[in-house]
Amino acid sequence: MILFLVSVIFVLVLLVSWIRLVRESRRFNINGPMPLPIIGNAHMFVSKSTEFLNLLAHYADKYGKVYRVHFLSIPNVIVCDAKFAQEIVTGHEYISKGGPYKLLSSWLGKGLLTATGQRWKSHRKFLTPAFHFTILQNFLPVFCKNQRVLTEKLRELADGRPIDMFPIVALAALDNVTESIMGSSVDAQGHESESAYVKSIEEMSSILAMRIQIPIFGPNAIFNLTPYKISQVKALKVLHGHTRKVIEARRQELKKANITSLDASTDVGIRNKHAFLDLLLLGEIDGKKIDDESVREEVDTFMFEGHDTTTSGISYVLYCLSKRRHIQEKIYEELQTIFGDDMERDPTYQELSQMKYLELVIKESMRLYPPVPIIERCITKDCEIGGLKLVKGTSVILNIYQIQRQPDMFEDPLEFRPGRFEESLKNPFSFLAFSAGPRNCIGQKFAMMELKITISEIVKHFHILPVDEPPQLSADLILRSKNGVKVRLMPRK
Repeated sequence: MILFLVSVIFVLVLLVSWIRLVRESRRFNINGPMPLPIIGNAHMFVSKSTEFLNLLAHYADKYGKVYRVHFLSIPNVIVCDAKFAQEIVTGHEYISKGGPYKLLSSWLGKGLLTATGQRWKSHRKFLTPAFHFTILQNFLPVFCKNQRVLTEKLRELADGRPIDMFPIVALAALDNVTESIMGSSVDAQGHESESAYVKSIEEMSSILAMRIQIPIFGPNAIFNLTPYKISQVKALKVLHGHTRKVIEARRQELKKANITSLDASTDVGIRNKHAFLDLLLLGEIDGKKIDDESVREEVDTFMFEGHDTTTSGISYVLYCLSKRRHIQEKIYEELQTIFGDDMERDPTYQELSQMKYLELVIKESMRLYPPVPIIERCITKDCEIGGLKLVKGTSVILNIYQIQRQPDMFEDPLEFRPGRFEESLKNPFSFLAFSAGPRNCIGQKFAMMELKITISEIVKHFHILPVDEPPQLSADLILRSKNGVKVRLMPRK
């Protein structure tokens, strides 16, 4: 009898759940699959991480470039259309981040990536001056110094053997972000143990991507019972420990220099040299000093975003160049016109802006392989956007990877054509590698500067040759590859 009652209750729960999900799905005028009881459409996305982007594209072909699915009880609208993406990224009322970003809270807290509302607005306004071009110029010697170390490391590997560029570039990028905007050198390239930080970021990214892709692992009550929780705790110990080390090192430097406020800085002094972390340690937001935890959250955010995304960008540019010797030589010829007879010297800040063809190459690579392939916005009230009805609580997922490969926006979209960016795009929002609108990438000039220095120096010194092993793309917060991003290098001289 008891078993019968339990069975009846279970069936009723399934039926009520299914009716509710079906009713909610009909509130949208957006095509999509019929949800199942309780799980919605979550079962459709259970796959290897290397198949996830292809799955999203497959469903776009089946249901349209904007389609609806349910992950458990949460409605999701997945967008592969530039026009609809434009409505989302440019709307000031759509700046809130939803469920997937909440999973980042254990790592990044309420840093600029995950914050919303007034906190995001005040922190964004406060930190934006830290990336002004007058400040970026001071980072040039740091980037060039660390690039020389990277070049020497690559020279030791430049014998034609396959090289996975991702972990090597990651250490150089970590040195760049730590020494420039954080004002503290950790010499990651010189100490192999520092790779523990990079590996911990990779571990956290993989865990978070898994929780997003398989929603049943999203709730902490379930996730905390799995072995992944132990792995996350270990990774966070490394990540937060490294961040606190960077913060404390800079705090001691300021103390030693007897600098207690931003007023003590000059136009060429502390504010310009180490703007980001000094702003956090010495500045005030809304008349209040920034508490230690908020400093840690912002530093964690920029340590992650400032090195992981550039690592992805650089690695895939090198991969694209390895397949196209003629494009490498065109870059080299441009560099010859800039550097003249002294190809060994460092570039000036003004010369970076002369690397126009290189910038086209970087943008085309980021079109095909965007460092951040997917972003999300949470709809906070019932509304209609671009003629499509959305309900409160909907998670809008912008599939940047697919948006930038649409044939109606780019002729022969899978072909590598840097010349596309010499002319105006059909829709400027068909290229979202740095996002757009109020929540665009605050560090995009920083990133482009670092990419130009790194790529130009590698092209100066090496021929980049292909490896017959294409990357197995994986959308783990950033665009990674499960088998590495491999090229071969041969010295030019």
